[in-house]
Amino acid sequence: MSDWMDDWELVIGLEVHTHLKTESKLFSPAPVVYGAEPNHAVHPIDLALPGVLPVLNERAVELAIRLGLAIHATVNPHSVFARKNYFYPDLPKGYQISQFEEPIVSEGWLEIELEAPQGGTGGGRSKKKKADGAGPEVVRKRIGITRAHLEEDAGKSIHDVAVAGRDDSCIDLNRAGVPLLEIVSEPDLRSPQEASAYLRALRSILRYIGVSDADMEKGQFRCDANVSIRPRGTEAFGTRTEIKNLNSFAHVEDAIESEALRQIELVEDGGEVVQATMGYDPATRRTSVQRLKENSDDYRYFPDPDLIPLKIDPARIEQVRRELPELPEEKRARFERDHALSAYDAGVLTASRPLADFFEETVRICDAPKAAANWITRDLLRELKERDAELEQMALTPAMLGGLIGLVEAGRLTARSAAEIFPELVERGGDPEAIMTERGLEAVSDSGAIDAFVDQVIAANPDVVQQVRDGDDKPLNFLMGQVMKASQGKADPGQVRKALATKIRG
Repeated sequence: MSDWMDDWELVIGLEVHTHLKTESKLFSPAPVVYGAEPNHAVHPIDLALPGVLPVLNERAVELAIRLGLAIHATVNPHSVFARKNYFYPDLPKGYQISQFEEPIVSEGWLEIELEAPQGGTGGGRSKKKKADGAGPEVVRKRIGITRAHLEEDAGKSIHDVAVAGRDDSCIDLNRAGVPLLEIVSEPDLRSPQEASAYLRALRSILRYIGVSDADMEKGQFRCDANVSIRPRGTEAFGTRTEIKNLNSFAHVEDAIESEALRQIELVEDGGEVVQATMGYDPATRRTSVQRLKENSDDYRYFPDPDLIPLKIDPARIEQVRRELPELPEEKRARFERDHALSAYDAGVLTASRPLADFFEETVRICDAPKAAANWITRDLLRELKERDAELEQMALTPAMLGGLIGLVEAGRLTARSAAEIFPELVERGGDPEAIMTERGLEAVSDSGAIDAFVDQVIAANPDVVQQVRDGDDKPLNFLMGQVMKASQGKADPGQVRKALATKIRG
């Protein structure tokens, strides 16, 4: 994208639909389940049978309040449900119950973290390492959130013969009526990377406060991206298009970039961008027009006559505020302050609540926050990525990792030997000290034993020793490596370096 970023600026706003973590649907007692047989989690209200009336799920309202408070928004004590009229093949009523002019949540914001750019203005951000090697520097940006409103999800149309069992389009209404929050951002995002960072931050908050599991594979967290371009340096917005139903961070970035390039090529060739709904094909990495975009008046919104306005007691809002857990931004600041972590490490560790809890419990056991942060952000996350697994699926516990770190901190185990034990703890678990003893990995810290290894290496490498005596320190690393090899990696590296320097230079 860097080829055109000097001339054009992207303007991006995101509409996120997330399933609320409730046991039943928004207006019916039907259960919210995933993976059930088609049309087995439905109720007469979901089917819009004659004479049925919707009844609002109180838990969904509480979760909406919780999110509103977490994103620094106004929780409106008065909100209204409306009917959004549209052709919904997978909503039997033929309309969707949503909120329009008076939503439950409005005017909020959240903060995103981005890697600090290093030179240039390209869409990608280079990794600028900090002087202490703690990771890339980060910058923070505030993204406005226009509104978050309650609505019911639609069912699912199935066009796959292998799934439907015949060459027909079929309807599964299990998802119809599942409570959703639609969270609409301001057009404050300026790159695909910022859009992805915003989605990750929002999903992290939703999970932290128990509002949604936000599982993208289950359709619990979906995104529509509104994209427009404008000449760099101008203020007026261009004509936007909306890319529908993006369900992975990679697809969001790729789809936004693809649509931006399409619009730029169109305008530079003398054409005009037309407001439209776009689809994204991951196979071709291209967007295409699905239909010309409707405006809000095309949906013929009007207050739902079956639902009275929602009124929330301010005392109830304050009660929910008191019950909120520590938010990611608060936890991140505390980690930086109390554990002397870099902004980068604190950001990685607080990206998910289970990871943050894992870190804190590990620190409680080993009392070595920096070492714990290094093991988790480097080794544990690498193992999870390689195994494509979640933290909860690992056999490793904070007690195990804290014990391993404790052995290293006490000088009983070298970092190299600890790295050999770590994958076994991740895979099968166990007692780090017992594994160390069983494998004979306990560090050699006896000065007499280390001196013997050092004398052996000095005697075997007289030419290298002379180079060090002549003032060249580089060969010292070679000699250290030879001592570690002779000790089978068990010697304490600090003691080895000190012994070598003393014996060679006196």
